[in-house]
Amino acid sequence: MSLIVELMHDAVVTADPDEMVDVVVRRMCEVGVGAVVVIEDGKLRSVFSERDVLTRVVGEGRDPAKTRVGEVSTEQVVSVTRDTHIRKCAEALKARRVRHLPVTDDEGKVVGMVSARDFFERVSGELESWIDRAKYDEELRQAEDPYDHLGGSYGR
Repeated sequence: MSLIVELMHDAVVTADPDEMVDVVVRRMCEVGVGAVVVIEDGKLRSVFSERDVLTRVVGEGRDPAKTRVGEVSTEQVVSVTRDTHIRKCAEALKARRVRHLPVTDDEGKVVGMVSARDFFERVSGELESWIDRAKYDEELRQAEDPYDHLGGSYGR
């Protein structure tokens, strides 16, 4: 069984709800993330993402230097725990139309983050392996030497 702990990043970028958007966006750019978790009293309050910048800051004509992250972050957060099955996480991403899932412990403390990109990379890697294995199996069924392309005379 594949659990989200296998896929999550445990280096989570955080923000305080009172920080200004421009400061947090610069941090996101420096670190190379598309979202940060907004923490209040040690617990997950909301998620602030690139989409929030576009729709709630730029799209509404707000000044990023005068807008607090807590005013424009997404408060209805979908989160998961370390032992959530990867399939359930993928379903949550799709159903809720979000790109980031914070991973929390039993007390609500954020311990990781998973993005839709993480899922895509995992799935594409597994798909590539599956295709390679299927090609190999087909070559064996056709009684061809799957290593023939390497050259040499193995056992001849």
